[in-house]
This record gives sequence, structure tokens and C-alpha cells, in this order.
Amino acid sequence: MRTRNKLNVKQVDRLTKPGIYADGGGLYLRVRTSGTRSWVYVRIINGRRREMGLGSLFDVSLANARDVASKTRV
Repeated sequence: MRTRNKLNVKQVDRLTKPGIYADGGGLYLRVRTSGTRSWVYVRIINGRRREMGLGSLFDVSLANARDVASKTRV
């Protein structure tokens, strides 16, 4: 079984190094070189990777991103 909810609020606030950080269940925090941080939900549909942007970290909290990812998974 895959692990979900790997990140916590303090970790998310401290992540500033560019990269993609997994929370689990297809939810990722993307940190760009410009410093902007945003939530992305990734899933495979018909063998193709699809990304759905959920919004900026300033607009969407960790809890809200998890909620949207959970609803999208169904």
C-alpha cells in the first residue's frame, strides 16, 4: 500500500529548494527555481501521465489540496 500524508504543515513551509515533493496518493508540492510553490495532482489516464494544478501554496492549504486530490481520485 502506498503511503499518504507524508508532509506536514511545518515541512511544507520550510521547503524552498527547487524540486517536486511527494505527499502521497498523487499529490505533490512543486517548488520552482523562482521560489513559487504550487500543488499538483498527478495520475495516469489511459497510460498517459496527466497533471492537474491545484493552485499556489498561498491560495491552497495542505488540507485543501489533500481534500481536492481525494475527491479527484474517486
